[in-house]
Amino acid sequence: MAQTSSAVYDLVRSRIMAGHYGPGTHLTEGQLCQELDVSRTPVRAALRRLGDEGLIQTEPNRGAFVAQWTQSDIDEVFDLRCVLEARGASLAAQRRSSDECADLRKSVKEMSRIAEAKKPTYKDDLHHNNREFHLLVLSAARSPRLYKITEQLTATSVTLGTFFYYSETDIARSIQFHHDIVDAIEQHNSSVAESLMSAHIGVAHVAFAAERFRESTEG
Repeated sequence: MAQTSSAVYDLVRSRIMAGHYGPGTHLTEGQLCQELDVSRTPVRAALRRLGDEGLIQTEPNRGAFVAQWTQSDIDEVFDLRCVLEARGASLAAQRRSSDECADLRKSVKEMSRIAEAKKPTYKDDLHHNNREFHLLVLSAARSPRLYKITEQLTATSVTLGTFFYYSETDIARSIQFHHDIVDAIEQHNSSVAESLMSAHIGVAHVAFAAERFRESTEG
């Protein structure tokens, strides 16, 4: 069946996030063309886009491989997000509009609904909603440069995969952080918004690292 490069990108990306293509997996154009029943053109475009996001790495004369993240890589992504997104929350509290606050409230309400419903795909839905929330905060900051840099970090597998590691307690805590961050932004309290976002990213970092450590000791 014919598929656009966007559709191929979405499918390969979801398989990477689900672990179907694990870290270090060699992704050849021929293999993907056969698996997805597509031509090489959309596959090449999808692989380029995934490479730009850091989900795959291309090695000369060897091809594309699913990115492998070291603990140092993970720490760097979270540390950068902590600084940049905290700044974004601070600016959002100063510059947000009423409509943007409404959008943020809607996002938090939707996250709560998803968590309560617990459909089979609810963790996939949560990570999509979570990314939307963080991008809404960055958009309200009205800093295109900050948005572009941070958006790239939020698109990494480290960030996108966080909710797959979360316990129910972690999810509830994340939702509460989102509620509190929106409260601070609505009240134009930039210092509290900044501190809450920093703490939110920091807690996500700890939860992610703890689960990876647990998996490594059990393996």
